[in-house]
Amino acid sequence: MYHIHGNHEEESALVKGIVEALTPQMSLARIRTEFVRDRLKETSWDDRGYIEILMHLEDAVDVIRQGKSWGWSGAMLWNRMKKDFPVEYECIKLEMIDGKLTSPEESMRLKTSHVRETARREAEAVERSRREAEARQERQAELREQWRELGGRD
Repeated sequence: MYHIHGNHEEESALVKGIVEALTPQMSLARIRTEFVRDRLKETSWDDRGYIEILMHLEDAVDVIRQGKSWGWSGAMLWNRMKKDFPVEYECIKLEMIDGKLTSPEESMRLKTSHVRETARREAEAVERSRREAEARQERQAELREQWRELGGRD
């Protein structure tokens, strides 16, 4: 253990800060929700970064629940995680704020639904883009025809 001389409160805080800085970021004891515990059971060691992200989502929900703010840069990170993991965010938020647990089956259903909805929106965007490109080509063809009618050259 540490032997500290002098001002114990200041030094122990300093030592604690140094020790925390030297230890790995992820402490599984920090997991707050059953949802994240369930995901841990399904996740390999190699994919542990996913669990760390979920733990950060828990931290973010906790900050919001307390009515605090992450600040500008924290908000950017938070919004990115929320965008990348919307189903996980909703399940964590439901559990931490409303006290509602999401079963693994329900989580899978929500994730499948989200994937389908995302694919549908992407397909709509591709179709919309195709129609817009077609409309631009038709407009260009009309303008070219008018150009020729008015004596312009190709």
